[in-house]
This record gives sequence, C-alpha cells and structure tokens, in this order.
Amino acid sequence: LPDPFAKIVVDGSGQCHSTDTVKNTLDPKWNQHYDLYVGKTDSITISVWNHKKIHKKQGAGFLGCVRLLSNAISRLKDTGYQRLDLCKLNPSDTDAVRGQIVVSLQTRDRIG
Repeated sequence: LPDPFAKIVVDGSGQCHSTDTVKNTLDPKWNQHYDLYVGKTDSITISVWNHKKIHKKQGAGFLGCVRLLSNAISRLKDTGYQRLDLCKLNPSDTDAVRGQIVVSLQTRDRIG
C-alpha cells in the first residue's frame, strides 16, 4: 500500500504546502488547513504522491492531481466540502489515475 501525501501549490505566486504522509493506506485522511493567498487569476494544484516511490525517478510516485482554475475557485469557495476526481498531470501520461480528494475552500478578507 502507498504512503500518500499531498502537495498544494498556488500557481502564480508559488506558495507551496505539503500534508503529512499517511502510512500504508489507499484512504488517507489529512484534515489539514492552510492559509493561501490567491489572486484573481491564480489557480491551485493539489497533487497526491506516494512517498515510498518519490525518490526513485522523476515523476515516480504520482497518484493524481486536481487543478482548480480561478473560475472553479470562485464556484467552490464557501460551499463546504467538495469531492473532486483526481486526474493525470498530462493527458498523454500512460499511468492510470483513479481516486478522489475532498476539499473545502473558505474565503476571508485579506487584512493589511
């Protein structure tokens, strides 16, 4: 079984966070919260990786990703928990990807 963790990246600003690694599971529960500063045209990519395979070769250990473009961020924010299907990084990738990730996006006014 994999040791999954997720990377959360704001494409545009370069903000990056990683969850804890959960050992030996196909159903990780991270329940972690991050403060992200997202501009009007930024997108968010959440990629899921198998820590056991990440150092073997470039791209190894990839389990799937979700890319939220600015319009999806606007649509999903403040709507509670949403279940999203994991996808390939590139449509031409031959590795099969399946699974889902549950996310919740909440907004608040930036102070300062």
